[in-house]
Amino acid sequence: MNTKEFLQEATKLSSEQRQKDYGDKVNNHKNIARLWSAYLDTKIEAHDVAVMMVLLKIARTKLGAVNKDTYIDMSAYGAIAGEIKFRDNGKEESEGERRGRETAERIREINREKNE
Repeated sequence: MNTKEFLQEATKLSSEQRQKDYGDKVNNHKNIARLWSAYLDTKIEAHDVAVMMVLLKIARTKLGAVNKDTYIDMSAYGAIAGEIKFRDNGKEESEGERRGRETAERIREINREKNE
């Protein structure tokens, strides 16, 4: 497998079918964080869960037989960690919201240029 193929597989893992099977990945990681927090008696965030899952996969590379799934899972959990980290207050911006925000920013920029 090449890099693109690993990433394509990771994308499949964190996509629609998984969401249908297990629910929203961010909400799932938040739920895991709550459970881990209660068990460990310390605050764990959803982002921590995804990062620790990457670390679990890394630990597996040091022991015994390693297969492609380990690396695919690392990629998927890394991407999930990034999605969680960069969501705006836990709320992902929709395509319509993004376009509206970019349009408003562009209009402000045009108006500034006219006033200069």
